[in-house]
Amino acid sequence: MKPNAQSLESRLQRAKPPAWLMIHGEEKLLQIEAADRIRAWLRTLGFTDRDVIEVDRFFKLEQLERAVRSRDLFASAKLIELRFTAKPHQASIEWLLSWAKEADHNVCIMIACGKLERSQLQSHWFHDLQAAGWAIEAATVPRAGLNDWIRQRLARESRSASDEVIELIASSTEGNLLACAQEIKKLAMLTDSQIELSLAQQSLANAARWSSFDLQASCLLGDRKRALMILDALHAEAEPAPLILWALADAARQLQALNECLESGQPRRQAFRQLRLFSNREAQFNRALDRIDAPHSLRLLDAAARIDRAIKGIGGLGENPQEAMRDLVLQFTVQSPARDRLLAAGLNGAEK
Repeated sequence: MKPNAQSLESRLQRAKPPAWLMIHGEEKLLQIEAADRIRAWLRTLGFTDRDVIEVDRFFKLEQLERAVRSRDLFASAKLIELRFTAKPHQASIEWLLSWAKEADHNVCIMIACGKLERSQLQSHWFHDLQAAGWAIEAATVPRAGLNDWIRQRLARESRSASDEVIELIASSTEGNLLACAQEIKKLAMLTDSQIELSLAQQSLANAARWSSFDLQASCLLGDRKRALMILDALHAEAEPAPLILWALADAARQLQALNECLESGQPRRQAFRQLRLFSNREAQFNRALDRIDAPHSLRLLDAAARIDRAIKGIGGLGENPQEAMRDLVLQFTVQSPARDRLLAAGLNGAEK
């Protein structure tokens, strides 16, 4: 059986931490949840120190080497997260393969990346990873298996539903796992037993108003008024902060990857095809690229990383996640470099 994000729990119950592991695939929700579960598991084993490295065009291996050498005096072990906007760099993989042979098991490196191509899955380095560490696939759930996935998800919430209700959720969310998970979480809050069809219909009708994806689209299009309205509505509906942040951070990561492609000389159309951005998504990112260059997208990623730490209550900054999320939306929807500088100056002044 191919190791995947949904079969992770059984592995954690009988395994020791590997020197390094990789979560790869195009299903972002499963990536996020697998990473969260691994972090929690490692914390119980003493991995209380943590570094996050975003791999972009400015990344150098020295950053990873420093992170491995640097240890918190009060932590027995350390987790280093290496987040790639696209496929893993060959130089990084070669370094990891060499380092893993002499790793002291007090450091675990967790790589997150997108879908790997067939040639990468059949490469020597991937087979070496499977032998010495873990490779976990966050694969898209096919439509034929979506109803079972929803049923299992309901069971995790100690809820159940008829086949009719499950099919309604599946068809209404169009196979989007993040939307499915959000809807199931809301339904679980509305009842403590069997989910009735009438309740599901009412909830889905309300959910059709706004979603994290509507917020992402408005930010990419630069529609500040609509984006802030949607953000306020999501907060009012108690939308989980990590899900809102994921939509914004995902857009920032895609923009950074697009800017890297453009700076390497690729035409926009080719960059969109490479990153699998089609139809409406292409139009949204096309508009965003007219406003957001590589340095700007890096600032968005940095802001998203700070919000992630604030949500998790780490970092000691005492930042309010909702206010920080609003600032991130403002940065996303700036219309020109000049206004960007004014906004940055205003935000910096507010922090003093």
